[in-house]
Amino acid sequence: MEERDKPVHLRFRRAGPADVAAAQAAYRQVIDHLAATVDFPHWHTENRPTRAEVTGWVDAGELYLALDEGEGRIAGVVALNHEAPDAYLHASWGVEASPDRVLVVHALAVCPGFLGRGVARFLVDSTLQVAREQGCRAVRLDTYVENVAARGLYARCGFTDLGVHTLHYEGTDLDQFHLFERVL
Repeated sequence: MEERDKPVHLRFRRAGPADVAAAQAAYRQVIDHLAATVDFPHWHTENRPTRAEVTGWVDAGELYLALDEGEGRIAGVVALNHEAPDAYLHASWGVEASPDRVLVVHALAVCPGFLGRGVARFLVDSTLQVAREQGCRAVRLDTYVENVAARGLYARCGFTDLGVHTLHYEGTDLDQFHLFERVL
């Protein structure tokens, strides 16, 4: 049976201090895989997310893991918080909401051994559940213009594409991103 054909049983949980090294290794696997294939988000050229970013997300309680219960491995990762780039302030969002009522998605990634097995959809669905539990009115995110796969995922998951916006992230020259919103 090929890896893609094996059933995967996932559990979603917040990463803790003991997960830092494994979370950093998961992101490294993704970055290395992107470097060897098609890097739509340009993570390998930008070396993002950095080890410091991952550690900061874990320390702040903002990093979540999709764990394969059968194999005990990290299948995917995502950072969730209420911090958005300044350009988000100028977008025509579908709902008005204060920052604490908007969950912002950062660095959603699926580990290479779990691609094509529903992990990305599981991460998005779990993110929506976290947002509901926190009383959020919307989930928002951005994805680099060339990241066609992510744009398709978010559209299939009911997000509205607000088009291309200029965003400035420290440490990168990339600045053209699609903004997405899912009103809850």
